[in-house]
Amino acid sequence: MPSMPRLRRLIAVLALAALAAPFLRADTTAPREDALKAIVADQNALFTKAEAQGDALDLDNFQSQLQQICRRYDALIAVHKNYAPAYVAYGMLLTKAGMRKEGVAHMFKANELDSRIPLVKNQLGNYYAEEGKPVEALVFFTAASDLEPKEPLYHYQIGNLLCEGAEDFLATGNWTRSKLDETMQDAFEQAMNLSPGDWRYAYRYGLSFYDLATPEWEAALQFWRDFEKKLSPGIEQQTCRLHQARVLVEMRRLDEARAALATVTASELVRQRVEIEKKLAGAAARATNPNIVVTSGTVGPPAEEKPPAEAAQPAPAAGATGTASSQP
Repeated sequence: MPSMPRLRRLIAVLALAALAAPFLRADTTAPREDALKAIVADQNALFTKAEAQGDALDLDNFQSQLQQICRRYDALIAVHKNYAPAYVAYGMLLTKAGMRKEGVAHMFKANELDSRIPLVKNQLGNYYAEEGKPVEALVFFTAASDLEPKEPLYHYQIGNLLCEGAEDFLATGNWTRSKLDETMQDAFEQAMNLSPGDWRYAYRYGLSFYDLATPEWEAALQFWRDFEKKLSPGIEQQTCRLHQARVLVEMRRLDEARAALATVTASELVRQRVEIEKKLAGAAARATNPNIVVTSGTVGPPAEEKPPAEAAQPAPAAGATGTASSQP
């Protein structure tokens, strides 16, 4: 294993606990299942302890124990060469530990052994997306979504991939811009609906209105107004009003845009408000002199934005990098 000087990078593997669970069936007592359960349990205990120790963590000791876990995975796979869950769990660990090439190789092997594991499809989709091959990535993200249609992450991955790789998809000749936009926004909407307690998916769906080639400003305005009602007063609701103002400017409803901006007072949103004010000023100038050209401003998530206090904040599933980031 390579040295990993940053504790945060080491602790990131904690997410493996939830990810490995679907592959560890409690109703079986076969030796290989028990062996894998034991490895994952010890692995999770190791990282839980490391997280608790924080800066006091002995990295040399931690790495030594992590190497032992890797050797246990190697031994398990040497005996059970066709046991897909072992490749999945080990592949996730290697990827999180910075050994991306080795981790992906394990995922390809797992997919060869069992083609119905959605997590594996998602990881391979991430791999192709990171390699700059969005068309290939979509095949795997779609397969993950088909296998587990109620997992919001997989729909989000599809939406994000279509948005960021639009030119690649259009270049294939198999997509029209209208079909791409429709599929992209539908994917974000499904992610939002499948996880109503997670503000991030809803926020990304709202942002998707700006990605459309043919604007749907009325629908966008209604979304931001409805979304505002679900958030806490202060910076959260004011962020929604920034978006309302931006949309109102696009709709040339300038007085309403000014009224919305007047309610944005949070210091964290000053930069975004100034950008919208520039956009508003440009629209007002063009209304009196159509020949004037003004550079439009944009608005995005504020740097200090916090999630709604009442919203659930699940740890991003592994693989929510590359195209996802974002988690939304």
